[in-house]
Amino acid sequence: MEKNRDNTQKCEFLLKLNNNIVCQRYFTVRNFKSKAVNSLDLHETVSWIMQDLMEDLKYKTCNLLDSNYVDNIKNKGLETTPEHFSITIKVGTKEVYARIMRADIYPPKVRFSVDIRPQLNRILKELTQVLSLEKVTCNYQDYSLNVW
Repeated sequence: MEKNRDNTQKCEFLLKLNNNIVCQRYFTVRNFKSKAVNSLDLHETVSWIMQDLMEDLKYKTCNLLDSNYVDNIKNKGLETTPEHFSITIKVGTKEVYARIMRADIYPPKVRFSVDIRPQLNRILKELTQVLSLEKVTCNYQDYSLNVW
């Protein structure tokens, strides 16, 4: 029996709105590098994913808005409870990266109908590439990002 020489790791991508799962996908990273977990490269990749989600929500909000909706907002005031989207990256069962953004700034019809399936293949491909990079940036100014 031949040994599996590459370091394969099961990972998870999780997008939530408050405590409700919007999208959860498991993916496998071949040649997983543990240094990549605490790298600036992973941070930039997740930032790009979050920025892409915000642009999509902004676009859908602009399409939804009309004069009637704006008048309803003025009459209601901002009485909404704070809501947020969160992106979590897990390696095995350990949460290694989490990022949040406000969701209550988008209309309910937009934030409750988020669909990232068209971008999902690209997102998982980017995460897989970053988590398997041999050389990653693990220093920011004079600080080391590797804590374990």
